[in-house]
Order: sequence, then structure tokens, then C-alpha cells
Amino acid sequence: MSKDFRIRLYVCVVAAAAALSVSAVSAFKLPFPGWWPVATFVFVASFLENLNTQLRLAATGTTSFIIHMAAALLFGGWWAAAIVAVSTLLGQLLISNPPIKVVFNVSQRTLSICTAALIYQGFGGRLPPSYLTGEVLASPAVQRDIALFFLFATAYFLINATAVNGAVVLSSGRSFREAWNLNTRGVLAYDLGASALALMVAWLYARFDTWLGFGSLGLLAVIVPIAAVRHVYVLYHSLEESGQELLQVMVKAIEARDPYTSGHSLRVSELSRAIAVELGLSAREIEQVETAALLHDVGKIHEEFAPLLRKESRLTPEETALMQTHSSRSAELVGIISKFRGFIQDSVRHHHERWDGQGYPAGLAEKAIPLAARIILISDTIDAMTTDRPYRKRLSLDVVIAELQKCKGTQFDPNLVEVAVSSVAVRRLIAGTSQGAVDDTGPSRSRRVSWPGNPLWKVGRV
Repeated sequence: MSKDFRIRLYVCVVAAAAALSVSAVSAFKLPFPGWWPVATFVFVASFLENLNTQLRLAATGTTSFIIHMAAALLFGGWWAAAIVAVSTLLGQLLISNPPIKVVFNVSQRTLSICTAALIYQGFGGRLPPSYLTGEVLASPAVQRDIALFFLFATAYFLINATAVNGAVVLSSGRSFREAWNLNTRGVLAYDLGASALALMVAWLYARFDTWLGFGSLGLLAVIVPIAAVRHVYVLYHSLEESGQELLQVMVKAIEARDPYTSGHSLRVSELSRAIAVELGLSAREIEQVETAALLHDVGKIHEEFAPLLRKESRLTPEETALMQTHSSRSAELVGIISKFRGFIQDSVRHHHERWDGQGYPAGLAEKAIPLAARIILISDTIDAMTTDRPYRKRLSLDVVIAELQKCKGTQFDPNLVEVAVSSVAVRRLIAGTSQGAVDDTGPSRSRRVSWPGNPLWKVGRV
């Protein structure tokens, strides 16, 4: 079964599930809210639909889910599904997505909103909620409806993220766990927090409708703050991306001294990230591991290391002792940047410590060695084995794995070795490097091997 066929079959299944969910939610259909309110919600959602944020793995996110959720609270799941379908369709057509992606994005959004609405009402939630009909916030009914809203939001995001990551898995060849960790795990709580804006949108609409008989003014009033928040987020995202690119430029300038390690730090960073993802670390910890791995050899920029890096024969004991100071020198440079002090700096300093305590610079052993340093040591060794050297050719995947198994418990953390060798993502990176398939220039933002396909699957996310 070809990849394209599997993707088309998956999209058909999601579309069928969406149709069934619309049929189920029609049993709770509320009266038609009027053409003007529906048109206003469609317009605002379509506008926000195209304020995209690129996620890490073949997906984008938008803020339109805020309007979709508010529509469900005000008008019920059936009319919200209509608003979701039309606004998503318009947004997709404006960016000229291929038909299969349009069908998928419309279907998974519709499925998410309908199923979440069914769950909300199944647990006794009222539409519209009691806090929109004038009841005081302290009343049990209001408290129950607010609590059920977050159940509604949780259901929406879980269904949305599961559908999107399923499509990413089929198109990229990565595991579902890896896709979930990269695209969803670190931001799910953020999504739930952002969904509270839907409560504000629904409340403003209801208040303007009560005061002026024209609730759409309240809806239009939220476009500016939502767009402003989104703009600030994009600026932060761009600044973070630019900073990472500058680090990569600096690392490449250092590696230019040694023709045999071109791209080494970026590959070690990719491998370290893959291992950190497999360990289930938080998004922040994964970023820190990745940054430490990228900078682990930055101290080699010092002039005393230049002749050693260019030397084609093995180093003398004196030269070896000098070279071993590079981890401490790297940590000194990394510590100049205040945000890198602590976790990242310590990880860089100790990335040559061994599990048995025979490493350097401090002779730390076992779990006294920072976790990121243990990860970097494995990644560093893998890349050394899968790169051509003056005295030998790169080693094959089987030989690399055998060497890692041989040295676990002495040089390497045995648990990390098992995680690395059992990971599909890590094995793919090892195989790609050992076959010379990794592009030494590396991607500027994704910081990973270029995987096949990059469909813009839509995920409900700021």
C-alpha cells in the first residue's frame, strides 16, 4: 500500500467520522441564530484562519479555534459545525491548499467541534451556558458550565491533535509518539489556557446582544486583541528562530577549522533532540538539550586547538590533554550568555564524563553527570563513528549499535543506550549519517533531517 493511498484512505475515514458527528449533533440543534451572526463568525474565523504559526513537524496552527469554540457555546454544535466548515474552507482556498488538504482540514475541525459539543452536552452542559444568560458567577450552574467548558476544550484539542498528528505520521514516516511530542505535548496546556478566550468572546457577544441588540459588535471587538497577541507571539517566535540561526552560523565558523567535522555539531544536536524526545522530556528541556548539543564544541574556536584539529595523525599524550580542556573552554564561552548558565552550561562542561567515572573534566559518574551531558556523549560518539576520518571510513548502522551496546555501563548510561538503539527516529538518523545522507548545511529552522513531504495540516493552536 503506497503512502499516497494511505493518506487518501485516512482522509476519507476522517471525513466519514466528521459526517457522523454532524449527524449526531443535529439531535441537539438549536434555533437558527440569524444570517448576520453566522456571517460575522465565519468572517472573523476565516480572517484568523490565515494567521498561521508553523509547528515543529509538518503542521501549522491558527487562532480561529477561539471563534469556533465561542460559536459552539452560543449557537450549539450543529451551527458551530457549519461555521467551522465554511470558515475553514474559505481560509484553505485563500492559501490555495491542495484539495486533499482542504478536505482533511475541514473534516478534522468539524469532527473536533461536534464531538467536543456532544461530550459537553452529554455531561449536562447547557447551550448557551448559564453564565451567558445572566446567572451570577457564584451559582452552582455557572460553576458547572465553566468546568464543563474546559472538558469541552480538552476534548476538542485531543481530537484535533490526534487527527493532525495521524496525518503527519502518514506523510512523514515518523512515529506517532514523536509527532505528538514535537507538535502537541509541550503546548497542550497552553492551548487549554488560550481556549479561555472563547469564553470572553462568547460573553462579549452575549452582552452586546443584550445591550445593543447587535452581538456581532462584541465579536468584531475581539479581533484586534487576538491579532495583537498573535503578532507578539510571532515576533517572539521570529526572534527565537533568528537566535538559533546565529548560533548555527557561529558553530559552522568554528567547524570550518576542521574539514572532517563539518556539520558535526548540528548532527549531534539532531541526535540529542531525538533521544530527548524519546525520553519524554518537556518541550523546554528538549530545547535545552538541543542547544547544549549544538554548542558542546564551541570552545574549539580558541587558537590553541587549531593545529590539533588540522592534524591528520593521532594526537600525542600532551596534545590529548590539551584537547580535553575544550569542554571546559566551551562551557566558559557558553556561560557568557546569561540564559545559558546552569543547565546548558553544565551540560556542555560535562559532555565527556563517562558513566564509570573515567571521563573528564571532573570525573563524575553515573547520575551525577547531567542528563543532557549523558545524551550528548552518546550522540557525539555516534556521529564520530558515522563520519569519515583520516584513519578510517564511517561505520555502518549495525556496527554503531554493536559498539553502543558494548560500551553501555562503562562509557554510556545503559538506559540511554537502550532508548537510543530502540528509537526509530534515532536509527533513521544514524542510518542516514552512516550512508552520507545528511545535508551538512542543515535546515535553518527545523534543525532536523529533511523528511519527505511537508503538508500544512491545520491544528487548532495559537
